[in-house]
Formats: sequence, C-alpha cells, structure tokens
Amino acid sequence: MSSLDANTLRAIPKVELHRHLDGSVRFETIIDLAKKYQLDLGIDLSNLELLRKKTKVTSPMNSLGEVLDTFWTTQKVMCNYDAIKRIAFENVEDCFRDGVKLSELRFAPTFIAEGKKLDYDEIIEAVIDGVRDAKEKFKIEVGLIHIIPRALSLEKSMVATKKILEYKKNKGRELIVGFDLADGEKFEDIETFIDVTELARDAGLGVTVHSGEDTTANHVIETINKLKAQRIGHGIKIFGNDEAIQLVKDKNVHLEVCPTSNWLTKCVEQIADHPIKKLLDRGVSVSINSDDPHIMNIDLVSEYLVCQKYYSMNISDFKKTNLMALKHSFLSEDKKESVGQKYFS
Repeated sequence: MSSLDANTLRAIPKVELHRHLDGSVRFETIIDLAKKYQLDLGIDLSNLELLRKKTKVTSPMNSLGEVLDTFWTTQKVMCNYDAIKRIAFENVEDCFRDGVKLSELRFAPTFIAEGKKLDYDEIIEAVIDGVRDAKEKFKIEVGLIHIIPRALSLEKSMVATKKILEYKKNKGRELIVGFDLADGEKFEDIETFIDVTELARDAGLGVTVHSGEDTTANHVIETINKLKAQRIGHGIKIFGNDEAIQLVKDKNVHLEVCPTSNWLTKCVEQIADHPIKKLLDRGVSVSINSDDPHIMNIDLVSEYLVCQKYYSMNISDFKKTNLMALKHSFLSEDKKESVGQKYFS
C-alpha cells in the first residue's frame, strides 16, 4: 500500500466531531492576548521555551489529570468577549485548514469563567459570534457542544446549561447542537449528571459523554445505559470487552476517537497499541479527531498520518470513518445531507 502524504491527506474532505474550542488556542494567540490585556500567566512571556512547556503536551504525561492541568494556562487568555471571539474564529479557521467540511466544536462556559469576572452571556455570545463569522468566511458547517466539566461546580454548570438552552431557543438556534460531560471520569458518579443530561436532551441537544478514556469498559456501559449517550468521547477502553462492543453496536453509539490524545494521556502505553482500526474492523462506528490540537502540538492531518503509519488505515478507511462521523453528527439532517452530497457522494 502506498503512503499518502500530508497534502493529500489534508485534501480529504473531513468531518470532525471532537475538538475542544477552549482547549485549542494558538501559541501565537496566547502570547498576543497576554500582552494585549497585560495578563499574568505566571510565566515570563519572553521565555518561549518555558511557555511552550506550560501550554503544550508533546510526550506522554503521568495521567489524564496532569494533561488537564495544562489547560489552565491557556484558559487565562480567554479573558473577555473579543479574546474569546477571536479564539472561536481561529478554531473554525484551523478546521478549514485541516480540510474539515463539517465540524463540531465543544466548550465549557464554566471552565472559561472560572476565576474571572465574566458572565455566561458574554462567553456564549463571543463563541457564537466568532464561529458565525468564521463559518461564513470559510464556508464550512459548524455546530457547538456545551460541556459540563465534572470537576467544577455542578450548580454553576446547571446555571450555564440553562443559559445555553436560552441561546439555543433564541440567538444560537442553528449552532448549539450538543451536550457533553468532560474532565476526568472519576470526579462524580454518573448518576449525579442524569438530571442535567435529561434537561439538555429534552431541549433537543444531542448527548455525547467523555467515557472509557481513563476508566474501564464497564464505565462506558454505565454511561450509555444511564445517560443514554448517543456518542462517546474516546471510549477506547471497550476494546477487549465483548459486552461493551456489542452494546455500542446494538445502540448505534459512535466513538469520537483521538489517537494522539489517548497516547499523551497514557490511555494507551504506545501509540502503536491504539485500537481504533481494530474497533473499526469489529463494526464499531468510529471517527478520527484531534481533541486539543494546539495543546497537543498537532493538527487533524497529523492524526490521519498516525492512523496510516501505525494502523495501516487507507483512503477507504478514512472515507468510511468520515461518513460515520457525518451520520452521527448532531447538526440538522438537511445540513448533513448537503455536506454529504457535496463532498461524499
């Protein structure tokens, strides 16, 4: 099998379902915003090497939690409407550069607001406005997923969720499409989040949940059964568990898979051990995603190169995973049909 180079892989029409808007801030933007708004990042901005170490994860760390700590430095630059709008715009532009034709970007208003005098209206409006401007310029379809971080206050997250639903009903009707639980999976029991998940689902949001990343296949089974998740973020721990694999297939649950991220967070010991191709071969619906590309010093094309190099995935596999992603997107059926006809027919 001949290898495809980065330019050829970039040209492949893609659908990406798992990219954290607030976890992917360009390095140059971090510096620019910190200088512009005189922000204290706890680092001398002239020490670029140290700043990179604080804002990028380029080799496996000891745990998922250690990786998540990196987010708090980049979080500080999301300090006002203009900064957040710029970051949202640049996220869509990065998707466009990766060859993405339909993207779902997720963000957590509670995470962005933590430690700042920012209200949820300012955060949500900035994200919506930045995405709308970029969506219009780059002509790609975009949906937004509202995240509840498990490690932060559930009370605050409930307030943020109700605010998101107000925007879905009014100003962000066509953009706000999904709901997610993120952060480490061991912070709270799954039952804790049933009410807020049902609130989001009843309002018409699709439900995806981070699960099977730093826990077991049984956690994925519980997540699907108790939260009725339609998609699972990561979910790779189901490999080797026939019950979990069968449940995912029976329930038509899609796995948003992020190989480099799973290696950097030590969900797999070696990147070559990642089971994405084996899951695909077992009939599991999977897609290829970048997760937090700027923090992890990658782009989506890098993930395609990884899948080709380590798992012998080919152009046929890539088309299959993108069609699976398109089918399981939370965007409206007419938008998905339009993307499908234009790029995948």
